[in-house]
Amino acid sequence: MNNNIKYIGINQRIPFEVLDMSIHNYIDDGIINKEYVLQHIKEFTTGENRALKSASHIIKILKRNEKLIRKFKDSLSDFTYSQISIFDRKAFSLCLFCLTYPIAYELLVAFAKGFKVQNLLNRQFILLKMGAIYGGNRSTFLAIDAIIPLLMEMDLLKREKIGIYTLSSKLISSNRFISELLVYVDIYLSDSKSILKDDLIHRPWYTYFEIPSQKFDNKSQLIKSTESAVGKGYLTIK
Repeated sequence: MNNNIKYIGINQRIPFEVLDMSIHNYIDDGIINKEYVLQHIKEFTTGENRALKSASHIIKILKRNEKLIRKFKDSLSDFTYSQISIFDRKAFSLCLFCLTYPIAYELLVAFAKGFKVQNLLNRQFILLKMGAIYGGNRSTFLAIDAIIPLLMEMDLLKREKIGIYTLSSKLISSNRFISELLVYVDIYLSDSKSILKDDLIHRPWYTYFEIPSQKFDNKSQLIKSTESAVGKGYLTIK
């Protein structure tokens, strides 16, 4: 990626419902309505300062990903954003979130690696793993506390009790563009030049998603599929 890998940037929780509504509004109107975002944030957040911080995070997500959002809108054709499944809307929101705040991607990867070994993970495990990447400082801890509630709202994680987490359910993507975007995010944020097709289901990122078998071809907007000399297909970003 990536000079952004050590960038944290987030310190306040973002409610999924407001992020989803803000993306929906932007797709429908083509503008980023800051007052609309702040108004809805205040329904979920107490305190003016917290609301302003949370709203600023959502505005940043929309601005950083304007091109991707426009491409997605074009791909919808005769459909509207509200007509796609809640699973796809969660996956789309998560991808934009991770592309804006890569620490969220790293947090999901850390959880996924831990869940391969055991079903329950505690907060201390995550703090140690993320501290090794970003440093064991207050900014890292604030970011983790801001991100985990969103992951639980998206049903990716479930809290068994305070400070103890387990996997919840997978997001099932049926939208072609979003399926491509999930691959795009993993290649981009893992700083990989390419990913073998056969390796997709084994990568930590895909612990959280169920993607139907998809043939990447010349209609793909984000991902290019290439066959190697030894017969192994791999995927790269266009």
